[in-house]
Amino acid sequence: MPFLIKKHSDYLLPSSEAIIDGRILMVLRTGFITGTIVLPQFLIDYIKRLASSAKANVSAKRGDMVIETLINEQGFNVVIDKTNPKGLEGISRKLVRLAILKNYRLLAVDQELEPFVKILKLKILKLKELGMALKQVFFKGDILSVKPVKRGKYTGEGVGYLDDNSTVIIEGASTSLGKIIRCEVVSVLDLPTGRMIFTKIEQ
Repeated sequence: MPFLIKKHSDYLLPSSEAIIDGRILMVLRTGFITGTIVLPQFLIDYIKRLASSAKANVSAKRGDMVIETLINEQGFNVVIDKTNPKGLEGISRKLVRLAILKNYRLLAVDQELEPFVKILKLKILKLKELGMALKQVFFKGDILSVKPVKRGKYTGEGVGYLDDNSTVIIEGASTSLGKIIRCEVVSVLDLPTGRMIFTKIEQ
């Protein structure tokens, strides 16, 4: 069997937001994203400073937990890179420079690294795009089974939610709160804050 040589493009360099967000752990455990996670020492130090600050919030402490889990828990392929790009201010600029130097792929939550890579043509894997891609697709006429849990903005509407947190607006369901009902998709609206599916009770 020939040996497989791991290229540097198989190494994923997460943004500070991707670490603090926390979902990186769940995504890696599913196996949807493979490769070796690179944790620069300057990123580790930055997040630990945030977490140890007297004004540390929940996000900073979650980021520290993610760092410790990645490093210490079996099942994650992690390397710590001691390289610290000089002459740059800001964690994001350093991460982008490191990605260029070592041919790492960048991993972000959404758009946080875009301002630093526009002219560099670097590929960024985005957790938000993965989440959107995994959402079930609905078309007009599709039938859903949904439990409305509250009244909607307009008279007669009921509001329910899917497992992916999509909001379902159900015309005529305000009297069926707490009951699972079948409804027909009328239209779908994708917003920056999430997806809204407009439906009516199945006839």
